[in-house]
Amino acid sequence: MSFQLAPYLAKSIPGIGVLGGIVGGAAALAKNVRLLKKKRITGTEAAIDTGKETVGAGLATAFSAVAATAVGGGLAISLGTALIAGVAAKYAWDCGAELVEKELARGKDSAVASDEDILREELA
Repeated sequence: MSFQLAPYLAKSIPGIGVLGGIVGGAAALAKNVRLLKKKRITGTEAAIDTGKETVGAGLATAFSAVAATAVGGGLAISLGTALIAGVAAKYAWDCGAELVEKELARGKDSAVASDEDILREELA
């Protein structure tokens, strides 16, 4: 009998997250290959974006599965919960990644800002 990846990964929440990361990463890679061919991004930018999207999709998928399992209910409630949780998790991941990128873009030469200063700047 051949190995069945999807059923194997679906047996656990981390496995579900890995499966979501595979799908999300494949979609990001497809997008970035197209942008690379058009010379709209560099190879480094494509690799970074693909990595961020892969991890973000995996985390959002795992969080979505946890939320849907915790809430339970019928098909409609489970699907709605999974959708809302997935969107919230991916949004939070994207916001966090954006904050990290902004900090890295400031460079090592700039003065170190406190967490409160960064939060104030983001909320303004």
